[in-house]
Amino acid sequence: MESEYYVDFLRDLLSPDESVRTEASDRVQDFVNLLSGTQARVVGDLIAMLAPQEKSRVALEALLHALSDLDGCGKLEDVDLSPLREISESAIHIEHRPYIDEFAPQ
Repeated sequence: MESEYYVDFLRDLLSPDESVRTEASDRVQDFVNLLSGTQARVVGDLIAMLAPQEKSRVALEALLHALSDLDGCGKLEDVDLSPLREISESAIHIEHRPYIDEFAPQ
């Protein structure tokens, strides 16, 4: 993926605007196959670090779904998912449970 587009995407993941963060997470499925190994690792690590801090239920689901998209394409191999353990039980809703269960062994 071109560096300029990739950096813009990373900025969107860090946006203070919930809708921008959600939309950025949703875009992962559109370009997951274009990510280099390094790009995928960086975005995976960033998403894993952002998820426990996410206050929006919708944005959290989008972040977890983005990780699932990366995993489905075999691009989570070197990603550190340990920050996901920091997601509080009270923040995990029914729509998040399948993702949390999917990543628990990792």
